[in-house]
Amino acid sequence: MLFLTDYTLPELEKWFVDNGMQKFRARQVWEWFYVRGADSYEKMTNLPKNVRALLLKKLPLIQTKVQEIKTAADDSEKRLIELCSDNDFVESVWIPMGSHATVCVSTQVGCPIGCSFCASGSEGFERNLTTGEIVEQVWHSSIAHSRRGIKNLVFMGMGEPFLNYKNLVKAIKILNNENGLKIGARRMTISTVGIVNRIVDFGKDVPQSNLAISLHATNDTLRKQLIPNCPSTIDDLISALSEYFKMTHRKITYEYVLLKDINDSLEHAVELVKIIKKVPSKINLIEYNKVNFNDYESPGRKAVKNFSNYLYRKGIDVAVRRKKGDDINAACGQLRKVSRTSQCDI
Repeated sequence: MLFLTDYTLPELEKWFVDNGMQKFRARQVWEWFYVRGADSYEKMTNLPKNVRALLLKKLPLIQTKVQEIKTAADDSEKRLIELCSDNDFVESVWIPMGSHATVCVSTQVGCPIGCSFCASGSEGFERNLTTGEIVEQVWHSSIAHSRRGIKNLVFMGMGEPFLNYKNLVKAIKILNNENGLKIGARRMTISTVGIVNRIVDFGKDVPQSNLAISLHATNDTLRKQLIPNCPSTIDDLISALSEYFKMTHRKITYEYVLLKDINDSLEHAVELVKIIKKVPSKINLIEYNKVNFNDYESPGRKAVKNFSNYLYRKGIDVAVRRKKGDDINAACGQLRKVSRTSQCDI
């Protein structure tokens, strides 16, 4: 069964016509749900009762439920979201940024890539999220914080987005729609470990959104140790990124988690500069966030600053990502698959 959140607006309009209803009713429902945050058809008071009854029978609204919210010292919120089709769970994070906010979105239950420093794949991989299950993570945050608009989306939660490519791209279209949440395409960043064929596809299908590459190492041997199921060599990755840049003329963002005595030396910084300069790009350095199943350590802020300063002196556009939500395990690399008792009544 498909839910409202699985449809783009044109698809929803077609569904209404195919089910004997007027096309404009689809836009009414769309606005009630995405703009006004209505979580039931009964709240959509400008719909006739017979229309509401038909929709209740044939087109359920939502397929997820927020089971728990944890709030960090910096006011970031981690939502534990139940997927009502099979009672699996994912985590997503609402991150306040002054007058607006960012939502970190998951695309899979667990993760098949298995990065050794990341909690998301530590308990294996279950399945891809549906389009609606991706969209609803943002919707839940939007209705909880209606006065603080969501300005940015980062698809950096659980999972490898490009291994759920079709549902990802469709979710982006829904979230971008000007009649709904209307989050700008250029305000969305999708992070991939390097699914090279999808990098090229992404440049064609979603040319206005931002691409981030989880690099984390400066040679294939170390990268394979840190990312056991790494799908590409660095050379293949650079080749795909070069093609992507030719199509979009958009800078790539590299992500690099700094691990003490693993990838944080001056020699690593020297090699990193060579890689970064091959394609117009910038880099975010991420101080390792502790998880409880490995022995990695953060280099510490002084070492991170020294690494960053070297890149800067070499003309690299570099930033150190601020920690957000680490006290509730909501920071980069800390989201994970969990098991809970179902509370879904949808």
